[in-house]
Amino acid sequence: MNAAASAPSLGRRLDFRAVDEAGFVALPPIDRGDADDEEQQAAKLEQASYEVPAWEWRPIASGGVPTRPPTRFIDGTLHSRTFGVIRANGALRPLILASIAAAELRLEGRTLRRPEDGWRNDCVLCIAVDIGTDLTLELKEAASACGVRLVARESEAAAHDFELSRRRAWDFAKREMEALERALLLRDPETPALADGLLERRLVTIESQRQAAVGMVKQVLRHYLPAPLTSLLYELSPGERTPAFLLQTTNAHLVSWYLRLGEGAMMGPGQGIVRLSMPLEYLERAFPAADDRSREISAISHRLRQLRCRQESYGRSAVSLEPIVTTEEVLRTLVPPLEQRAAALRRALN
Repeated sequence: MNAAASAPSLGRRLDFRAVDEAGFVALPPIDRGDADDEEQQAAKLEQASYEVPAWEWRPIASGGVPTRPPTRFIDGTLHSRTFGVIRANGALRPLILASIAAAELRLEGRTLRRPEDGWRNDCVLCIAVDIGTDLTLELKEAASACGVRLVARESEAAAHDFELSRRRAWDFAKREMEALERALLLRDPETPALADGLLERRLVTIESQRQAAVGMVKQVLRHYLPAPLTSLLYELSPGERTPAFLLQTTNAHLVSWYLRLGEGAMMGPGQGIVRLSMPLEYLERAFPAADDRSREISAISHRLRQLRCRQESYGRSAVSLEPIVTTEEVLRTLVPPLEQRAAALRRALN
């Protein structure tokens, strides 16, 4: 008998079992994942008095024409499922399979256009455990033959908790999606861009802090401001913003502010509010005078209000921009077929 033919399959050696996603707690949708990251991130308020002394905070009306308004709009998407479980280091470990994509639309006058090279996509298999060099290489080759890229990293936080290990593997997939967005954002640093999500997760190098970029967080779960200043958020009228403050994160030094983007008679005090950010180094290089920075922040806020989504049937219209909603529609056509890749990978491991 051929020795190779009688050797246990890769799936047998991994003790692989396919699973039904319905049996697991749902993983967070991608925009909720951004909000969760914001809540957990080691970020701190560095200076509330950056634009206005903290004791003089009041709503500021947005208005004016920005000198450098965003004309590039970048967003990403992630579709995932718990593909299976393996046994590693004596414990069950989940495998997360994810289709990811990122796209850029450019606003030219009133027309949104996708550049020829304005998109990226991938399919990744993620695991949060060290399964050893040999098995990792074999799994990488098997996945690659199915059009899937293996992302295997050890996570100490997930060592003894299956659900935490599953969330960490999902986080790996999300980081890969962010890498696609980052590639689009950085490929044209001279043209101002808006990234949907945490800017600090998209700009992670020293050089990128000089880029004309705005980040917009749509689900504001954490407020960095002290309680007396946080109460101002609920007093904002549509189109009004808070004064800007400085925010220090692991990857970036940001100028940030809150804006009441949406409007509507049925909205509660906390609805329709987004957090916007720009790199401090870019803003102070481009606008050395404090008054000019304030005018640009107000003008960009006003410009984004003009671009807000007005489709009331869209569930997140109060915190969305029309170019981002259109980008989301484009992304649906770009994500690799998840179930097709899952079936091929299942056959390779069985």
